[in-house]
Amino acid sequence: MTQYKKNIKYICKVWSVSTDFKSLNSFLLLLPFSLSSTGLSTRIKRFTLLRSPLGNKASKDQFERREYRSYFIIKSKSPSKILAFIGILRYLNGVKFKVVLEENNINKAQI
Repeated sequence: MTQYKKNIKYICKVWSVSTDFKSLNSFLLLLPFSLSSTGLSTRIKRFTLLRSPLGNKASKDQFERREYRSYFIIKSKSPSKILAFIGILRYLNGVKFKVVLEENNINKAQI
């Protein structure tokens, strides 16, 4: 009779967005060296405001906002490591996250 041993591998996918490039880089330093992070494209939003809404219409100020994005995956067999990492994410200022957790069941037959 064969017995099946259940192996569970937890996968945490994280997308991060920040307007401050330094805070995003400091976040990437917290990752273990075995993880690979991918820098995604930078979103640039430009907008123009009038200096004086009633007077001189030619007088305008132009601004731009940059959003730096990155993506990485953490794979672990223990859920405590994933939860500890998510706990660290709460303390970073100026960085927004989207976290997706997956669970992969791998059944191996033992004789």
